Amino acid sequence: MRGRYWESPETTSINRLPMLNIEHLATISLDGTWRFQLLDHPEAECDRRWYDEQVPGLWTIRDGVSKYNDAPIYTNTNMPFGTMPPRVPEKNPTGVYERNFTLPKDWEKRRVVLHVGGFESVVTVSINGRDVGMGKDSHLASEFDITNFAKVGENIIRLTVVKWSDATFIEDQDQWWHGGLPRSVKIFATEKVFIERLYATPGLKKDGKTGTLRIRASINSIDGESFIGWTLRAHVADTKAKKVSKTFQSAIRADWLHKTPEQKAVSDAVFQGSYWENGAPAHLKPILAQMDPPHPGYAEWEIELPNIHPWSAEDPALYSVTYELVDPTGRVAELTTQKVGFRDVRIVGKDLLVNGKRVIIYGINRHDFNKNTGRVLTRDDMRRDLLELKRWNFNAVRTSHYPNDPAFLDLCDELGFYVVGEANIESHAFQDSICNDQKYLVAFVDRVARMVERDIHHPSVIFWSLGNESGAGFNHYAAAAFVRHFDPTRPLHYEGAIRTQWTKGHELSDVVCPMYPEIRNIKSYGLSKKVDRPLIMCEYSHAMGNSNGTLAEYWEVIHSTPGLQGGFIWEFWDHGLDQVMPDGTTRSAYGGDFGETIHDNNFCCDGMFFPDRSPKPALNEMKQIASPIEITAMANGKFSLLNRQFFKDLSAFELSWAIHANGELIDKGQVKLPRVKARAKNTFTVKSPALRRRDVLGEAFITFSLTLAKSTPWAQQRFEVAWSQHQLPSKPLPKLKAKGSGRDFVNSHNEIELPQGVLPPQLTLWRAPTDNDQIGHMADHWNEWGLRNLKRIKSSKKDSQSSTTLTHTWQTGSGITISHTQTIERIDNGLRVTEKVVLPKELNDVARIGTNFELASSLAFSTIFGAGPMETYPDRKIGRIHKWSSSVNENYVPYVKPQENGGRADVRWFTVTDSAGHGLYIHLDKPRQVTITPMRSGDLADASHHVDVQPSGNTVVTIDAIHRGVGTASCGPDTLDKYRIKPGVYSWQWSAIQI
Repeated sequence: MRGRYWESPETTSINRLPMLNIEHLATISLDGTWRFQLLDHPEAECDRRWYDEQVPGLWTIRDGVSKYNDAPIYTNTNMPFGTMPPRVPEKNPTGVYERNFTLPKDWEKRRVVLHVGGFESVVTVSINGRDVGMGKDSHLASEFDITNFAKVGENIIRLTVVKWSDATFIEDQDQWWHGGLPRSVKIFATEKVFIERLYATPGLKKDGKTGTLRIRASINSIDGESFIGWTLRAHVADTKAKKVSKTFQSAIRADWLHKTPEQKAVSDAVFQGSYWENGAPAHLKPILAQMDPPHPGYAEWEIELPNIHPWSAEDPALYSVTYELVDPTGRVAELTTQKVGFRDVRIVGKDLLVNGKRVIIYGINRHDFNKNTGRVLTRDDMRRDLLELKRWNFNAVRTSHYPNDPAFLDLCDELGFYVVGEANIESHAFQDSICNDQKYLVAFVDRVARMVERDIHHPSVIFWSLGNESGAGFNHYAAAAFVRHFDPTRPLHYEGAIRTQWTKGHELSDVVCPMYPEIRNIKSYGLSKKVDRPLIMCEYSHAMGNSNGTLAEYWEVIHSTPGLQGGFIWEFWDHGLDQVMPDGTTRSAYGGDFGETIHDNNFCCDGMFFPDRSPKPALNEMKQIASPIEITAMANGKFSLLNRQFFKDLSAFELSWAIHANGELIDKGQVKLPRVKARAKNTFTVKSPALRRRDVLGEAFITFSLTLAKSTPWAQQRFEVAWSQHQLPSKPLPKLKAKGSGRDFVNSHNEIELPQGVLPPQLTLWRAPTDNDQIGHMADHWNEWGLRNLKRIKSSKKDSQSSTTLTHTWQTGSGITISHTQTIERIDNGLRVTEKVVLPKELNDVARIGTNFELASSLAFSTIFGAGPMETYPDRKIGRIHKWSSSVNENYVPYVKPQENGGRADVRWFTVTDSAGHGLYIHLDKPRQVTITPMRSGDLADASHHVDVQPSGNTVVTIDAIHRGVGTASCGPDTLDKYRIKPGVYSWQWSAIQI
């Protein structure tokens, strides 16, 4: 290719074929080993040094290693270089991929097409040394007709991938920058008359039983082959509809055959000029005027299908549509199949309706990611991802911030997910300028149009998004105009339209879809009389490190407020790439770990799952929020049951119950689930003598468990889908009686000596800062105050017959003093400590107020009676109150960048024991936050990566009178005011007993 095509935004492609969304039977995969070399810039010449590279694959990373002088770069808002669009650096890594392929003899008289599934960020194609074409838009396939370039027998294909281009400025997504071919490459053959375009749009009539299928098709040919009398037939399986067809009778117009490549390129971008109506850009109007009709082989028709089963995320019913291209003799020249689902999506007032029902979006944002291969994923990878989401009760995915592999949408159709299909447009660093830059007009329209053309038949796609963080300019309006005419069956969802004001941007977004709004703001919107469209957050609850505080409060408002219909958590994965270090260890790498000078640190580690795809504790919170049922306690063993599903009854589930007191099982049984229709209520009764008892010692709870009655593609029979817990009347455990002074537990330094203690109980006001603490600047205040360097500067002891009181004065690193008392009493086999702290007014919003001590490492097992089973915090503690046991090591949560972790909320008592069960039982005066791990807070704060943290050698315990919420301030609101720690007097009590 000649000319600096990589710096020409007006040139989105050369000789690229129109977007097509069908599979071909005659296909040869070119995946596998290719010859490869990396050049410094696109105009450099190849030499004789070839290496082996895998396709799909990225030259920037493979199996933890970057073999070439071009490693991954992570940035969020910043560009990785300092040039202005559309110019890129002269040093521009360019990968040359080359291999041989064999064209079979029976393809000699057929049309041959090359399919390049993805590339980063520009690809050029040559066959046997001859230039074929060029494509941009890295996350949609580019296809090229190579009939006149390839020959029967041996051929050489070369794909040249240029990393930086004008397109890079509108692919500035919050992810790793890579180079390579992340999706499959293949060639396929068709007859000389072929299906060039095929757009099937499934729908559903108001009766809810009649499906509609609008089919728009374009037939074309090569070598002047006539398609007069050719027929395209369509048949939907498993319905009573007859096979329907359209015959293409018109000959190709002579003026079409003589159109320039530029005229045809515009046709590819917009398909029909009439869709622009009066909104066409001035410089395109002369070309559009020649495109009426755009192609003589175009036809459309609509099929009605009675008695169909509607598609929804809960009940993803699919039908196969078979298309046959038939020549005038009746021979089937081309056959292909698509899966469709019949459903209706519309917005009525402030409600998003699917099949006439107001659904709630329990969504998550998803990038393509794999810790070993970057963005290279197999179909099995994608299926595992979606099955995992099903297990945590998510029902929606936003394809942030580009179209996903077609296989991903096939799986969403099959498994049942609502999808926001997002165009590959993000100009974050220049979001208020490129959107109005006419040079990028065709690129914006091209990317949105090709996405819609490829994915229009997928029932899972219920929204089209014009991109992400790209402002709102003329280029968006042009793209939106195309979508609204081409596919009026789906609403638009684009945050840039409402970024400055939620009541504006109707032309570009049919929903209010803000990023990281405060809870009070979404509630205010839902209650406003000005509401005229639903609010569905495109991003909220940033999952960076130990995060996702106040999820429960978000959803309490969403579930109770009209006009609010959910949103998409940011995001699916921590994007920590496996990086093999010189000493052979492997760490999860983030920005800066590959030597980048421009990067955004660990901001890529912001998912609900760790890089190895294991779940983070916050997922337990979301799973319960999205429960398909809601149980409310009534009286006399009676309970109310709400079916929160939108389309199905509860016949797929079983419900059991168990009653525990102080963590010990008292009774259990099954509930015969009543037939409860979608969104309906019913009641049931639990008949257990334990419900009538009032003499049960220790807190008692009845816990319901909703499980699968039968195995599904995503979980086995009896998999727990949700739970519900309710406290029962009971008697408190008897209070431990004081036996006198606790002087025997105090050493000469006025410190408490615990049995098997290593370091005595100390006051703590600090935690290893979370990502939210760091980015939200709370940690800056803690550093300024010197909370980490808390020192005891004064201490005294006073004995009485009944107790011993230690009075301490602590001083922070900045000189602020804190008054602290510990009153110690002897009890049977142990001691009771009552503590009081006066937090001065200078310390407004500390991390915690509590007691920290260390025990012998032999006490390596813990049991808590509190909220679990996983890590919980004051503003993220939807958990069952139960007795949870684990090793101390298992309590540690390995966030990619080490930080505060492993806490348990609402703990009533806990034990720390050795393998024989001997150790300490610690009882608390009221439910408190407790942490039991092998790590010290200081060691966590000083480490940059999980693999760097070394256990202390002891068991580290912290009992908090109060602990600050974790919030989500790394990108979004901080925790609510009720979860912050204000100046004042704080008291707490704990008892330690040898067992």
